[in-house]
Amino acid sequence: MLKIITLITKFILVALTALLFGSCNHSINFNAIEGSGNITTEKRLVEGAFKSIEVNNAIDVVIEQSDKIEIIVQADDNLQKHITTKVENGTLVISCDKNSFINMKSKKVTVKMPVIDELEATSGSTITSKNTLKGENIRLNTSSAASIDLSIESDNITCDTSSGSTITINGKALQIKTTASSGSEINADKLLANEVSADVSSGASISVHPIVSLNAQASSGGNITYDIQPKSIQKNTSSGGSISQE
Repeated sequence: MLKIITLITKFILVALTALLFGSCNHSINFNAIEGSGNITTEKRLVEGAFKSIEVNNAIDVVIEQSDKIEIIVQADDNLQKHITTKVENGTLVISCDKNSFINMKSKKVTVKMPVIDELEATSGSTITSKNTLKGENIRLNTSSAASIDLSIESDNITCDTSSGSTITINGKALQIKTTASSGSEINADKLLANEVSADVSSGASISVHPIVSLNAQASSGGNITYDIQPKSIQKNTSSGGSISQE
């Protein structure tokens, strides 16, 4: 019964978010744009250094860790002017003044950068990686049906998801802290981590691979699963939350 309630919660949240922000091929609001079918490529120049990325409104971002910095926008020619790329307080903000798309062939932004501190995806946008991202401390945030799917090697990783969004990561970490709420998901069972902290609530789910320790808290229909038994484990459940080994 708990799994059924959790699945229903996730379905409702994702459906509501989809209605708010539209999809790649259909429009339900006046702030929509129809793709021309003619894909063009632009190299963008920005003022200021950045170590973080924030993307919204269903734009697809591909990150490549590289010694050089480069921003390439590949989109239908009539969408290009609606996609903005600018640096604000050390963060590359990628946004679009349209939030619903009809028959759009492409809305992809490729970013090459040497150092990565934080990645944030909101409002149906996506972030993926072309290669394994490496760093000392990397923070990942998603909300409103957005998704992040990455390969990472880092000392410390922080993941925060909400509102039907998803983070999927693989790789290695010394420590990872995960927080998921409101029907969101964190899939980190392919990330080998020594120390894992997991906090889940409101029908969300987290899966992890803890080697040394796991500190897990689940409430309000949230679910935490771990695929191996760590050397030490602390569990705290309330209000229908569950913590279990797969």
